[in-house]
Amino acid sequence: MKLLEDIKCGDALEVMKDIPDKTVHLVITSPPYNVGAKYDNHDDELAYDDYLNWLMDVWTEVKRILVTGGRFALNIAPTSIKNFNPIHHDFIEQMRQIGMTMRTEILWYKQTMLRRTAWGSWKSPANPHIVPSWEYVLVFCKDSWKLKGDPKDIDITADEFKRYSDGFWYIPPETRRRGHPAPFPEELIYRLIKFYTYKGNLVLDMFGGTGTVALVAYKTGRDFVHIDISEEYCKIASHRLEDAARKQEALFRPSKKPQEIESKLREDLLFIHTTGKGTRRVIPSIRSPSHGRKRKPPIRKQT
Repeated sequence: MKLLEDIKCGDALEVMKDIPDKTVHLVITSPPYNVGAKYDNHDDELAYDDYLNWLMDVWTEVKRILVTGGRFALNIAPTSIKNFNPIHHDFIEQMRQIGMTMRTEILWYKQTMLRRTAWGSWKSPANPHIVPSWEYVLVFCKDSWKLKGDPKDIDITADEFKRYSDGFWYIPPETRRRGHPAPFPEELIYRLIKFYTYKGNLVLDMFGGTGTVALVAYKTGRDFVHIDISEEYCKIASHRLEDAARKQEALFRPSKKPQEIESKLREDLLFIHTTGKGTRRVIPSIRSPSHGRKRKPPIRKQT
């Protein structure tokens, strides 16, 4: 399946070196937090300075491959839980050093307090701990605040635009882990893609895990490149994309009646959009593999 040629299994920094300059419109990622999480095939306990130096090289590649006006949405916790370093401040400083412009920061409220156990000194001022119930999505851009595109390729609704422009996003964390310690919820990625890209743009996640960014990019008519060092995670991402492609292919077969298509959309491609007044269900626009924009040729490693 041609779709799966855009899944790259390998070291993020090495694979990114094969991506041409100024080709990516949006990078969405969350690097390993360096807290000893059980990732497949990754050491999550580097010395803090080594961790920052490694990521600095990755950020430099991000800037190189972004188009003018391209965006970088970086999800990270407020502090390094292991040693309480202000990790998001350090990342912002790294972006400043490589010449990226900070656009905004989104507070992703995860409401995880009910499951927490790290109280420190319980019911005592001796050494109580405050554990953030939110994470940041830091958004940067390259060289220009404006991303050029065809107005016909804008697919965000007025309601979505108003809600997503509020910088406080309540989105429950993903509960289906699929073998990964910290998968993105689809809703978070959906909002970032719809708010910051046009249809047909190229979206990258270089710490792609089990493929949520690639999956939502595909569902919303964007091209994607998924990178992860774990063969197991890449296999899971491949299976998720294959399943989505089969569902879309079945959806647009000529034998399908409009009523059947609508029913299938509601069953298989339903996103839950959370608002301050409860939830409502919205069906995202999707692109038929048979009549949509031609996909860009896959990025191939030069030999």
